[in-house]
Amino acid sequence: MEVHHHPHVERKAFREYLLEGLMIFIAVMMGFFAESIRESISSSEHAKQLIS
Repeated sequence: MEVHHHPHVERKAFREYLLEGLMIFIAVMMGFFAESIRESISSSEHAKQLIS
C-alpha cells in the first residue's frame, strides 16, 4: 500500500491571514450595501408607480 505524504507548504504569517479575512469581510459588506441600494431603488420606483 502506498503512503501519500503531504507536500511541504510554507506557513503564512499572521498578517496574511488577517489581510485575507479583512478582504473577505469588505467584499461581503460591499455586497450587503449593494443589495440595500438596489432594494431602495426598487422600492422607490414601486412607490412612484403606485402614486401615478
